[in-house]
Amino acid sequence: MTSEEVVIIGNSFSGLGTAIACAKHGYQVTVIAPNNHSSFIGGLQIAPNGLAALSSLGVEQEILNKAVRLLAVHIKAFDTAVSLTNIPLSSNNAPYVSIARQDLYEILLNKCLTNSLINFMDARVLAITSKNNHTRLALDTGEIITAPIIIGADGWDGKTRHFVSPSARQKNSGYSIYRGIFPASKVPAGFSYPDVQLWLGNSCHLVSYPIQNSQAVNFVFAFSERAFESHSIDAIFCNHPVLSMLGDYSQNWHLTPIKQFDSLSNWRRGGITLIGDAAHPMPPHLAQGAGQSFMDVASIENGLDTGLTLSNAISNMITTRMPEAHSVAKKSQLSGNIFRINSPIADLRNQLISMAGQKVISDFLQDLWLTA
Repeated sequence: MTSEEVVIIGNSFSGLGTAIACAKHGYQVTVIAPNNHSSFIGGLQIAPNGLAALSSLGVEQEILNKAVRLLAVHIKAFDTAVSLTNIPLSSNNAPYVSIARQDLYEILLNKCLTNSLINFMDARVLAITSKNNHTRLALDTGEIITAPIIIGADGWDGKTRHFVSPSARQKNSGYSIYRGIFPASKVPAGFSYPDVQLWLGNSCHLVSYPIQNSQAVNFVFAFSERAFESHSIDAIFCNHPVLSMLGDYSQNWHLTPIKQFDSLSNWRRGGITLIGDAAHPMPPHLAQGAGQSFMDVASIENGLDTGLTLSNAISNMITTRMPEAHSVAKKSQLSGNIFRINSPIADLRNQLISMAGQKVISDFLQDLWLTA
């Protein structure tokens, strides 16, 4: 491959976004992924910083057409449904939105498929080797691929993260999440309002928000495995004054353990650079997983816009984004710890949020949610 070509491993949000950014500046892009038509469960929130990052790819309006503009976060006590505080979100210049993961994926994929500079290889990377500054990819098709620039966008459990940092650890956090999407017509009416609802309980919390033009509602329930080890989602919700209405739809819930990851000291080894979840997996507590990936892409795009070579733009991205992403990951972990705190401290947490929560939480999230 020539110096004007780049290989991207993975068709994740960050992988597709990087492909669009590179092709925009004339690079021939090959995306290696085993399936161009992946299926994604659930929804995600895109804060103003993430949406601003996506605007550089020319997909912001398509996303807004599919998204729900969220107006506020309503924080409630999980056991009683009592309101604790409200946090305003969107402004005219900085919308905060929610979207189905599948809708976002299809928008990015279609943008790639209509660009003649972007090609897809239906293949899986089996092994990565590096010798004398040359990186080689062995594919399950039997092909060997080399390229001067390779982007690893295959997630926290992908080949590229292990290649760049073989000693990086992941471990179980002791917490898990249930994800579920429900038709808006089948859940209590308040859940389809254009808001995020955050329910704080003892060793657990629930997040919900509408997606698909408010025709569906996305739910995420995070909990301590120790506190709820013998309880199904039905058992947890069955006596709740509001959430018991979701009990008939238990088959809609998908269980995922939450992992803890080492922060990497470098995102590059040889010709491979990590991006998105491969570089900085985010605890799912501040709605920043996708947004931080998009900011990686925007950093590369901004560098290319100023006339940098792709290699230099990537170097700048690593220098700028590594401390930012690590800081966000720490704040997200701290938020999760607060959300899932045990009683009796959980009751004190709720009292403090009720008394002074709006200012404290708004200040805490200022650089994440309200600053583009």
